[in-house]
Amino acid sequence: MIPGITGMSACWTATGQPITWGDDVMTVLMGTLPEADLERYMLEADALVVMKTGRNLPKIRRALARTGRLDAAWLVERGSMPTERIARLAEVADDDCPYFAIVLVHGQGRRPEMPE
Repeated sequence: MIPGITGMSACWTATGQPITWGDDVMTVLMGTLPEADLERYMLEADALVVMKTGRNLPKIRRALARTGRLDAAWLVERGSMPTERIARLAEVADDDCPYFAIVLVHGQGRRPEMPE
């Protein structure tokens, strides 16, 4: 752990990719939100960080699947700790998610539209 570095920053850094670039909008969600709210926010965001996963993982996974983002999602467990694990969310079982886990969906580098 490094003082002053947020857990989510450590987690997206661990994936080896920037979470956003260009004009991407990053949204931070709590996995405790109702499933319909998760879906709505997921549809509107370019990049996602979902915290408080743990036992909320099944509904987070369903919301990501319904919004077409499951294949792009990563699960980072115990980020920046010696026992850190990074995996594609689609490859992780619903019951294999500890409290210290964050779901990430990286942005795609949205660019501003230029006037004609």
